[in-house]
Amino acid sequence: MSRVTLSKLLSAGLMLMGIVHVSATFSPIIASKLEMLDEAGRRAFTYMSLMCGTLLVVGGMVAYMLSDKIKEFGFLRKPYLFVLSTCCVDGLLAVIYMPHNPCAWVILALSIPLLAIHFLHDSKTNAKESK
Repeated sequence: MSRVTLSKLLSAGLMLMGIVHVSATFSPIIASKLEMLDEAGRRAFTYMSLMCGTLLVVGGMVAYMLSDKIKEFGFLRKPYLFVLSTCCVDGLLAVIYMPHNPCAWVILALSIPLLAIHFLHDSKTNAKESK
């Protein structure tokens, strides 16, 4: 499997996890557990949950779109690295704050290989350019 194909699959997985995250924000299970919060707390939780899911959707989408463009357009390497790093931080913090949530581990398992693929490819590209 090529680097681009694997990157696109992992990026699509991040997008899917973001959609699941946003959808779960409004699930009856979560909604009933929020009844103990006051209105401001519920609104804050909803906002943070939606933004976290949106970060995964947008990050996965941008990573998907850029994964096959960074070879052709070198100036996209840093923005691509920023997006991948942000997704990794999201996955890492998800596991730290929700260690019993399997979705947190899936996000981490998708984002770390995506970043590793970029670094491995980038180091090979830099080695070829220096010769």
